[in-house]
Amino acid sequence: MEKYEVLSENCKIRWIDKFKLNGEKYTQVSGYIYNEKNQLLIVKNGDNWTIPGGHPEPGETQLQTLERELMEEACVTLKDIIYLGAVEVVENGETYYQLRYTAKVLEVLPFDTECEVDEREFVRLENLPNYIKWSKGITFSEQIEASKKVWNI
Repeated sequence: MEKYEVLSENCKIRWIDKFKLNGEKYTQVSGYIYNEKNQLLIVKNGDNWTIPGGHPEPGETQLQTLERELMEEACVTLKDIIYLGAVEVVENGETYYQLRYTAKVLEVLPFDTECEVDEREFVRLENLPNYIKWSKGITFSEQIEASKKVWNI
């Protein structure tokens, strides 16, 4: 059994590589999106940088959620989308999943001030901890490694 990363008294998480969703509840679809220089796309909302993604809307597939969220948050279109796995979250006794994909950018469109986030940026992976403080955490690191393996980074 894999170990959980404890975030608080009531919340723990773990990465499950290539997790097969079989009707389990998922609350988020996010992506590790790279440009042609193998820089990672991150977005900033308020004071916090993170990877782009969000909550599914009723009737959406997982891929539709990913593509919509990437357009809404970062004004990019995607190609070569690959499912990585899921973060299993156990919070207050409830278990749900956050799905993770990786992809390459097909097109970077002008950043729209109507976007849901304040900024978007492509960063070199070695600079990621300067933006995302929890990027050295166990679960986040496992996700980054899974995405790097796909693209041979």
